[in-house]
Amino acid sequence: LVLLHRGKKLCSAEQNFGLSTPHLKRIAAALGAITGLSMGGIAVYFLVLNSSANVIEWIGRFSYILVAGASGTHLLVLVHAFLSLRREERAFGAKDGPQVGSLAKLRVEAMLHFRREHKHYTDLKTRDQAAVDQYINFLGNPLLHVRRDLARVPFYGYLGTVCGILLMAQELGQITEATETFRVLSSMAGGLVLAFQTTLVALLAYLPLRKLTDHLIQRVEALEESWHGLRDHPHGR
Repeated sequence: LVLLHRGKKLCSAEQNFGLSTPHLKRIAAALGAITGLSMGGIAVYFLVLNSSANVIEWIGRFSYILVAGASGTHLLVLVHAFLSLRREERAFGAKDGPQVGSLAKLRVEAMLHFRREHKHYTDLKTRDQAAVDQYINFLGNPLLHVRRDLARVPFYGYLGTVCGILLMAQELGQITEATETFRVLSSMAGGLVLAFQTTLVALLAYLPLRKLTDHLIQRVEALEESWHGLRDHPHGR
């Protein structure tokens, strides 16, 4: 439901520019289903594995659910950004010029309008820059927000790490006789696994998403440079 709501907001933002990404709602529904099944599967797995775990251990396990939920939400924004960028790159590189239904078409129309309205280059550049910024912000701002919010994902893993270390400390405090040492050390293994495994899962989710985000931001910057070049070379790509 959260991803469907996010997909609806993305569609509404596109409508302000007369844009439409095919099958975006279906993509949101599919990613939402996968994310929801992943979160539910994690909960069921731990319930079957050990339903008698204490509160601290369950808090640590909850970090897996947080990582799965955040990853699914960010992935939807990245998929939408990828599809939007591919549409704009193809539209701008088309031999017959950009077609209706793309920001590239709006950008070219705005530039031609400013050329007719403003004779001085300074005025043209100021107005044209404002138009380009508006279109680039539409493409780039969601990616910048994702890059900022992705920084939280490793902290979800650190939540499990802290809980795992706390579990180990509790087990150490229960050693009362030498004969119990090996039993307690065996119990500590669960906390150690939780501590390192949650961090590993969070980093494995964070690194590919961050790499993809950076790649898409670079493509937005390249598109912005191409649009700027059109100002001085209106008949060339």
